Amino acid sequence: MHNSPLNQIVAQASERLEADLHTAMPEVGAAVNQWLRGLSGTANPADYFLHPLAFPSLLLPWWLDGTLNGNPDAAVQAELVYSTINGYYAIRLVDNVMDGHATVEPQLLPVVNYFQTRFQSVYQQYFPAGHPFWEVFNTCWFRSAEAAVLDSRLTDIDAVRFREISAQKVCAAKIPLAAVCFLHGQPERHQPWAEFVDAFGAWHQMLNDTFDWHKDLKNGTATWFLSEAERQRRREEPVVAWVAREGLDWAIATLDGWMADLQNAAARLACAPLADYLTMRQQLLEAKMKKLQPGLRVLAKISNLGADKR
Repeated sequence: MHNSPLNQIVAQASERLEADLHTAMPEVGAAVNQWLRGLSGTANPADYFLHPLAFPSLLLPWWLDGTLNGNPDAAVQAELVYSTINGYYAIRLVDNVMDGHATVEPQLLPVVNYFQTRFQSVYQQYFPAGHPFWEVFNTCWFRSAEAAVLDSRLTDIDAVRFREISAQKVCAAKIPLAAVCFLHGQPERHQPWAEFVDAFGAWHQMLNDTFDWHKDLKNGTATWFLSEAERQRRREEPVVAWVAREGLDWAIATLDGWMADLQNAAARLACAPLADYLTMRQQLLEAKMKKLQPGLRVLAKISNLGADKR
């Protein structure tokens, strides 16, 4: 889904970040860059952001720029991509420490200062102090931090708390969208795109929680999916049995309903690439479910046999 110009911009931004780290922090830059490569799972940190299942934090400003300008401004987008990548790493570094299952992150935590500075300094090129952009920046950046803290405290999550807190952890993605709108003199265009980020953030978080439920259960991570497992499963029924019997179907039905709303939102935004992206994500989900169906039927059968014996 990433076109060639954006692919190149992301690759160049990753190379720039690596070089900047070595210059700014010559004694720890290599360790930080090793951590970045570990996140991507490849030798190229850019692969993480270009993965089709990644949150489209780099794609959304590109598409918005195209709807306002006909063709995205490559120079501006290069700066926004560099900023967003740094902002993501700042959030991810803290999150990995907060979840209690960090490896090298506690030793690297002070580097969050570097990422946050690089993230914010890009916008200082375009918006002077007192510009209305900074109100949006502060609101979204602070809300992202607050949502992460509150989410870590939750032990039981329902639909309302999920929307209010868990799904808000990606709200910083609204910041580069606001920058694009202000740079084009159309700040009124930000709100509908911000609403889309909220809606897609919920879909994206629910998808991850659904397919990462086993890891979350093992790590003691509270999610809406696992909270529903506790509410809905039969007495003495293992979570895996509930997942096979009805839990996964419930989650997929929820995701399908939200995806229909997202497609309608994309139509209102008049952004064909966004609509195509959503279709691709839905197709990937359907393909994954098709692959899982045989195993789920076996698990459901085992679950029913166990219930009959009780």
